Amino acid sequence: MSEHIPFGYKCLNCGKLHYPKHGRCLQCKHREFEKVPVSSEGTLITFTQLKAPPSGIESRSLFLGVIDLGDVRYTGQIEVESIDSLHIGMKLVATWKQVRTIDNRSIYGFVWGPP
Repeated sequence: MSEHIPFGYKCLNCGKLHYPKHGRCLQCKHREFEKVPVSSEGTLITFTQLKAPPSGIESRSLFLGVIDLGDVRYTGQIEVESIDSLHIGMKLVATWKQVRTIDNRSIYGFVWGPP
C-alpha cells in the first residue's frame, strides 16, 4: 500500500477502524490490525492554532484540526492563510508534503487544506 494515501488501522476481530493505531482495539480489545486506505477528503470537526510549534517547523504558528473521513477521524496539520480561513464543516483534502526538518532530514506527512 502506498504511504502517500491516508490510512487507518482496521481491527481484525471486529472491524473497527482506528487512527492512530492503538495497542488494543478500542471496541473489542483485540490486538491485531490491518492497515487500510481511507478517504483523502473529509470535513473539519474542530481546529486550533499552535503558536509555539516544535523545533524543525519553520512557520511561527501552525493550524491543527480533526478531520472526519466518514469511517475514521484524522488529526493533522491544516494549511491555510489565517485562522479566519477555517470554519467547522469545511471540506478539506490531504496532500503528502514536507512538514518539518529534524537533524537536516526532511520529514513528510499529510497536510490538509481546502480543495
